[in-house]
Amino acid sequence: MSFKSLETKELADIQSVGTLYEHEETGAKVLYLKNDDSNKSFTIGFKTPPYNDNGIAHILEHSVLNGSKKYPSKEPFVELIKGSLNTFVNAMTFSDKTIYPVASTNQKDFKHLMGVYLDAVFQPNLYTDEQILEQEGWHYHLENAEDDLIYKGVVYNEMKGATASPERQVYQNLISHLYPESIYSYESGGEPQAIPSLTQKEFIEFHQNYYHPSNSLTILYGDLDIDEAFSALESYFSGIGRKDMVDLTMDATEPTQKSYEGTYSITEGDTPEGKDFLALGWHVASQENPLDKYGLEVLQEILFGNNQSPLKKALLDAEIGGDIDGDVDDIGFPTAFTILAKYSDTSKMDQLKQVVEETLSGLVKEGIDQELIDGALNKITFQTKEAAISEDNPRGVIYAIRSLSTWLYEKNPFVNLEFSTYLNQLKELATEGYFEKLISDKLLENTFRVEVALKAEPGKNDKLEAETLEKLQEYKAQLSEDEIDTIVTKTNNLIKRQETPDRPEDLAKIPTLTREDLSTEVEDYPLASSTIFEQSKFYHADQFTSGIDYISLYFDISDFKQEEYPLLGYLSKLLSRLGTEHFDVATLQRQSDLYTGGIYATIDIFENKNGELKPHFVIRGKGLEDFSEKVIELIYEMITHTQFTDTSEMLKITQSSISNFENAINYRAHVLAANRALSQVKAASKLNELAGGIDQFGHLKTIRDQLKSEETKELTEQLKTLLSRMLNKQRITVLYVGESERVEPIKAQLETAFAKVENSKIEDAIQYVPGKPIKEAYVTAQDVNYVGAAADASGTLPFNGTTSVLGTVFRFDYLWNEIRVKGGAYGSLYNHRRNGSFALGSYRDPNIGKTLEIYNNLSNFVEKLSLSETELVKYIIGTMSPLEQPNSAFSKGLIAFERFNRGITQAEIQKLKQEILATTSEGLASLASEYSKVLEDSTVVVIGNKTQIENEKDLFDKVIELY
Repeated sequence: MSFKSLETKELADIQSVGTLYEHEETGAKVLYLKNDDSNKSFTIGFKTPPYNDNGIAHILEHSVLNGSKKYPSKEPFVELIKGSLNTFVNAMTFSDKTIYPVASTNQKDFKHLMGVYLDAVFQPNLYTDEQILEQEGWHYHLENAEDDLIYKGVVYNEMKGATASPERQVYQNLISHLYPESIYSYESGGEPQAIPSLTQKEFIEFHQNYYHPSNSLTILYGDLDIDEAFSALESYFSGIGRKDMVDLTMDATEPTQKSYEGTYSITEGDTPEGKDFLALGWHVASQENPLDKYGLEVLQEILFGNNQSPLKKALLDAEIGGDIDGDVDDIGFPTAFTILAKYSDTSKMDQLKQVVEETLSGLVKEGIDQELIDGALNKITFQTKEAAISEDNPRGVIYAIRSLSTWLYEKNPFVNLEFSTYLNQLKELATEGYFEKLISDKLLENTFRVEVALKAEPGKNDKLEAETLEKLQEYKAQLSEDEIDTIVTKTNNLIKRQETPDRPEDLAKIPTLTREDLSTEVEDYPLASSTIFEQSKFYHADQFTSGIDYISLYFDISDFKQEEYPLLGYLSKLLSRLGTEHFDVATLQRQSDLYTGGIYATIDIFENKNGELKPHFVIRGKGLEDFSEKVIELIYEMITHTQFTDTSEMLKITQSSISNFENAINYRAHVLAANRALSQVKAASKLNELAGGIDQFGHLKTIRDQLKSEETKELTEQLKTLLSRMLNKQRITVLYVGESERVEPIKAQLETAFAKVENSKIEDAIQYVPGKPIKEAYVTAQDVNYVGAAADASGTLPFNGTTSVLGTVFRFDYLWNEIRVKGGAYGSLYNHRRNGSFALGSYRDPNIGKTLEIYNNLSNFVEKLSLSETELVKYIIGTMSPLEQPNSAFSKGLIAFERFNRGITQAEIQKLKQEILATTSEGLASLASEYSKVLEDSTVVVIGNKTQIENEKDLFDKVIELY
């Protein structure tokens, strides 16, 4: 074998044996994490240091997946997903590396995924096809000579959305000023204004320099055929020769500029007062200090884990900001400790520094409460234990990223896979003043630090966008007719490429599974039913949870009025975060950290096949079985004795919730828009919108104003009344996920804890209604848009195997090509659910009207659809893939409970799989009229750029400033 073994190590924390190999010719390193996990994974990574802000590493990550020597179709990556049972396929760009991970439970599929990715990264078509950079990165876009000249490109628009976030801008400014002479001073994803400077020559040279086996690190994981995997690697490594691997270690030197003040954009007309962002950052460690890195993560939890943590509480109490975050950031080789104050004022920077110094000095002088340390250690230990048994995410990919955090710098790749060793060390050191010394050395006495302030500037993005457009028109005005014709020709040639189907012979080269590789079997998720509290139901999902108890109490709220749901949503945010009759909030948080893996409340709304709604207020808790009684006692304390008198604490929670929602607008506004549109046609979606969507956002801002004005008596009484009404045994249904022998102890503990709770008949269920259909646009400080549309397809479009396959066709053909490839958006969304919910969405989209036209033409696409048997089988496999995803024990329990409440049987899921396998091309095309009818009644919600919304205001009934 051309790979020699360097080291083998037992890795008990992840139930694996790790072996490190080196390819003898190239020096390429391979780590194999061997275990019995059927969800096998492959990750290949390259050191890719950026040299400016043009986003070259990020654009290259996109572009290598646009055809290769062995697989020359335009997007083998997409074609592969269509015909794969993958559990994970992606590519990711970090500040100093680019990785390509895939995972699958099917060995044949795994071999296909690995083969296509290897050819993509080592033999991409981008060397000879300049249109790849034009599509994925940027190009001058001019379809007609008289049009305005614009920039277009997938990454260009992705980063316009990503860099709009003030949190991201603060972070990038902190890091670039903390490490000004390093690769970390650049935005590896690309700054929109710098992306158009990238040339084809630079593009090719970057790939030549860094995408070489000698500069690669590969991680294989799971129960796989290792000889087959090594053979695949050898076919790309052999005969390449050896290059020097890039050295990314660095000697960090203190920056000369220790402070920076800039601006970020808010919507034109919005008031900037109280919307500044302040941040402090320290260089605290490198990959050479593993124990300190673990220690700093625990310290972050001690100082910022919740609103009662000492430093976060001190900053909130001093009103430095509306919300406070603290974090330990693995920048790459260095590690930074950061503190962020949101919704502040730049005049408070000195006060921020003073409170930080005084609080930290006090902790060093007086010592940190041992319970605080124990709670933080327990919380992190629980999280790592739970992650090690979770199958919701491909563990192999997570472990690959963890190993790369040290391995990339030629350090031990096992460090972050042996967390128990370090956490146990920290438990011992905690009693010797370790954390106090960490505060002193890494923060108080550390002069290697910077401060950043970003002031809110109304309309900044719109001004920059207008300047960019103006400069482009000035540039165009200087061009000759021939030069303009050249741009028009290149633009239309790119469109032609995007619209031209791949050659059948090229598509045939992409490996795929067959119908014979598919199964209609459905894993049984058991759910046993018994009684508790005499009349209430107790459901048990029997799963191996490695000694963790998962307890959920569902309170029936079907008789609560629709207008009460905003307050119910707010209540779910308060429970577990406010003091109770017997515990002040700090003690309650400490108890939760010491004895549980977390307790939180949420709202779940089930809708069955008849359209009947079952809404519940849910409080969930989890903990090691030794502490189950404590978990239940704390749940009881929160649900029965929470006090709503601490308006100061309520204000902090409210402002934090507002902050979280605004952050969601930057990263998942396509989901927010689609859900808002659904709320206008589906009653269940309307309740969710009131409790957690844009309606809830508006409600939170109203409550914030009430709390600031101290007019809170009515709010306090409403919350007390709401909670009091819920405290009724006849409302409670219990779901326990865990092992069988734990059922009776859990029931007994619940019976004891809730013995005194009222037991009386509840009122009849209310008939909830959807919102009023209206075409809405919500203005934010974004340069891009999120275009949502939705309809109630019940009775019009069936939910079955055929429509499920069509959904896959839409995602990976029509919407992918029209919205992303041709439209330049970063992505799209398509959902059609069993309850009739039908939703479309676009993500970081430069268009609005064009995207809505694409949605409206869905039925025309279906009518003309004609798939070959090979194409159809690919889509069938791609449709089966989500149904084959592995789930964690807790997820299996939730799925079983959800299926029961929605009236979905195992036989029905099996029938769906049979229908998917039986789908025909003719059956797909026959549904065109149904899609036409659904879209006739669709609603529209757009979240996005003010100027673009105003330019297309005739599309909307209402335009609203979101924030």
